[in-house]
Amino acid sequence: MNNNKKTGIVYLWLLTSCFLVFIMVFIGGLTRLTDSGLSMVEWNLISGILPPLNENNWIILFEKYKQFPEFKIINPNINLDEFKFIFWMEYIHRVWGRIIFLFFLIPLIFFIRKKYIQKKLQKHFFIILILIMLQGLFGWYMVQSGLVEKPDVSHYRLSVHLTIAFIIYGYLLLLTFYFYDIKKNKKKIIIKNKNFSFFIFLCSCLILLTVFSGGMVAGLDAGLVYNTFPLMGEKFFPNDFFDLDPNFINFFENPVSVQFDHRILGISTALLTFYIWFYSRKKNLQNKIKKKVSILLTVVLIQISLGIATLLSYVATPIAITHQLGALIVFSISLWIIKDLPFVSK
Repeated sequence: MNNNKKTGIVYLWLLTSCFLVFIMVFIGGLTRLTDSGLSMVEWNLISGILPPLNENNWIILFEKYKQFPEFKIINPNINLDEFKFIFWMEYIHRVWGRIIFLFFLIPLIFFIRKKYIQKKLQKHFFIILILIMLQGLFGWYMVQSGLVEKPDVSHYRLSVHLTIAFIIYGYLLLLTFYFYDIKKNKKKIIIKNKNFSFFIFLCSCLILLTVFSGGMVAGLDAGLVYNTFPLMGEKFFPNDFFDLDPNFINFFENPVSVQFDHRILGISTALLTFYIWFYSRKKNLQNKIKKKVSILLTVVLIQISLGIATLLSYVATPIAITHQLGALIVFSISLWIIKDLPFVSK
């Protein structure tokens, strides 16, 4: 098999891996929005692959669920059919994670043995594999935080879990772009403007920080306070911003302050994207780069609109999940531009 065909196979494998992670973010968002994440109170790496096979299995799982805070405090009146719904949501979430791991691991072993992947690139694939394994372990670490006293997972752990998913996806996507360019034998566009390179890299980092902030909002249910825009209630800066003591903790644990942080980060991302758009035209960068920045700006504005709609709808599930996926699309487009930076293109 010639090298071009080998490259094409690796490209398709990476593209499918990106798609699987994209769907995983969708499933994870639905699991959070339907409050299904604490329905499975055990983590069994192998036996956990099998779902309940009969009614007796369901009853046993339901009885285990009843021993934990979520049932006692939030769902004391839940019946078996309702439990089945939240269980299936979390079950699909966990099994999908295992599918991603196996889909990445098994072909990777084959591709390395058959020398489909250059030696200089192999370290990147092993880093992704380690990240996927750590993500699974961290997911259970996150769930455990909601099985102790309070029936809520730690919003810190939720945010880290979400951000790691974005990092895995982003890493896979950059490798996908790399193999696509080789497969098509495309002449690479190298962005040599150092200021532009800095701004677009900063923009990607800001997007990730905003995603982390979004996880904090979700973990604290902060989207259900001050469902108005652009003001929070009747003020830009709400009175209860510093309700907690010491003051700095409000930025991390006060739902009001955390929602405010997320608003500011989202708006800052939009303003920076506007600046990048103007800069790309002022400095007359390559047309392809200008088109990519225009697409990024358009999608960022749509994402801001979705964020406002999520807030005004009191976090309606269809809008909220679209907003979460919108963040992944914005991140994807920023990486589509970043792939042409000198230190990424090597």
